Amino acid sequence: GGWFSVRKTHIGSSVVISVIMLVFLLYLIPNYTSPPDSNLDLSPSFIPSLAVVVVLLLSIFLGVTTFLTKNNVGDLHEEFGVEASGIGWLEIKNLGLWVVLSAVAWFGTNYLGFEPTMTVCLAIGLVFCGLRSHWLTALIAVLTPIILSQGAWLVFTTELPGFWRT
Repeated sequence: GGWFSVRKTHIGSSVVISVIMLVFLLYLIPNYTSPPDSNLDLSPSFIPSLAVVVVLLLSIFLGVTTFLTKNNVGDLHEEFGVEASGIGWLEIKNLGLWVVLSAVAWFGTNYLGFEPTMTVCLAIGLVFCGLRSHWLTALIAVLTPIILSQGAWLVFTTELPGFWRT
C-alpha cells in the first residue's frame, strides 16, 4: 500500500491544484499579461485564463465527486487493482524526476532555446515512459519541437525563445 489512500490523494490533489490555479487566475495572469492592443483584440490573458479555469473546474469536480463517493475500496481499485493504492515511494520518485525535467526544460528554453531543449527533454521523457525504439524516439523528439515552433509562428506570429533569434 501507499502512504495515502486513493480517496485522500484525490481530495488532496484537488485542493492543491485548485489553490495553484487560483494563484494563476487571481495574481499571475492579471499582473503579468499586457492589455490588448485595441478594443477589438482579444486580451493576451484570454487563453491562459480559459485554460486555468478549465483546470480549476476539473480539479473542483475531482474533489467534490471523490468526497461525495462512498469510500468503497472495491470501486476505487476496479481498474488497476492493488496498484491503485495512492501515493507511495515510486510515485514520489517519479514526480521528483518529472519536476527536475520540467525545471531543466524551463531553464533550457530560456537560455538555449525551445527547439534544442525540447528535443532533449522529449527524448528523456519518451525513454523514461518506456519507448525503446531509438529511431522513433529520435523522430518524435526532433520533429515535435520543430512542428510546434513553426505552428506557433504560423498561427500566432510568435517566435519561441532561441539564442539565435535575438
